[in-house]
Amino acid sequence: MATIKDVAKKAGVTIGTVSRVLNNKRWVSEECRTKVLASIKELHYKPQAHARRLRQKHSQICGVIAPHHTSVFHSPFFTQIMEGLEAVAAENHYRLLLHPLTETARAQVSYRTLLGDGSVDGMFVLNAWSTDVSVRELSEANVPFILINGKIAGHEDLPYVGFDNRGGVKIAIDHLVKQGHERIGIINGRMTTTNALERFQAFQENLSEHHLEFEKEWVADGDFEEEGGYLAAKKILKATRKPSAILCASDLMAMGAIRALKENDLLVPEQVSVVGFDNMEEAAYHEPALTTVAFSAYDMGKLAAQKMFQIISGEELAARATTLQAKLIERESTRKIN
Repeated sequence: MATIKDVAKKAGVTIGTVSRVLNNKRWVSEECRTKVLASIKELHYKPQAHARRLRQKHSQICGVIAPHHTSVFHSPFFTQIMEGLEAVAAENHYRLLLHPLTETARAQVSYRTLLGDGSVDGMFVLNAWSTDVSVRELSEANVPFILINGKIAGHEDLPYVGFDNRGGVKIAIDHLVKQGHERIGIINGRMTTTNALERFQAFQENLSEHHLEFEKEWVADGDFEEEGGYLAAKKILKATRKPSAILCASDLMAMGAIRALKENDLLVPEQVSVVGFDNMEEAAYHEPALTTVAFSAYDMGKLAAQKMFQIISGEELAARATTLQAKLIERESTRKIN
């Protein structure tokens, strides 16, 4: 990526002159201005608005584009991310401005409208769906942004903090296989998100590695919500053959699935084992206590905020993408079978 130094060198001028052209200041000849603009175009240089703000007054506000409020405020997972963001923001004397949006609204709204008149110094994008090309608007607007828990397909170069979804699914499947399970189903989130896509792909790959069958009737979408997990489990239970274990892509869905299993007089884990994702606090106190793939949503929020303030401060990021590793927390919702 070209820098202001590269532009100055190519145009044969000083960095200060380039800066004056970028800021449309006087005291630059038309000939010089033309050379600078030509160099900018040739090098595809994008002036960093956040760097210019270092010499100006900051708003001390960062925006947060998040899933609709039903997910944000009802999900401990997103609450923990927000707490991590808030902890680092407070240390830097910043406030957070939340923009809850449904997927439909995200598809229609221009991110530039959320940026307003430059009233935010940066933007966090939570749980972006994989085809959200409009995130590119943030780059074009020269506003620092961090993707949290959601990548954009084909744009892996964007700054990102998330989980090792494939590694998480692997340790869950390995755990169930060691317990003797051969019929394993999955309740996943909507496939518009990178997390759901990666977890589903890893699910299929790991079944294949263990030479286990993939049964379409044991697959259902629970939308990462407890009620969705409940309805998804009821759908799976209509299958002619029942799975002996169900992997759920969130703890909330796992809790909903267990409720559906109980209503159908199936004991957990005696007849069906259930594994969740996220290790939310309630998982340890659920009945039965939930075996789950543990990630720290709080740490994810903190890391994302730390990246943001590095960028705002003009520092280079050591790594644009950071992936948190998973571990399995084994509790009472899974057991060995004969």
